[in-house]
Amino acid sequence: MLSEQEILELREMAQSATLREEFRALRRYAQQLERRMTVDDLMRWLSAMARVLPKPAAPRCFVEYKNVKF
Repeated sequence: MLSEQEILELREMAQSATLREEFRALRRYAQQLERRMTVDDLMRWLSAMARVLPKPAAPRCFVEYKNVKF
């Protein structure tokens, strides 16, 4: 169940033309993944993702594998 604050945030986001266009662009780029992407397409996709997910990824610890079979 969503709180009143979350409902208001979702409504504000739905009214944002810029955010809607960015999600449309992400959908288009996701559909183009099976096709060959140009460098310009990749840069536009990365730029859109950086706006949607501005926080850096959480650091992960390195896992050492002691018994690796090839």
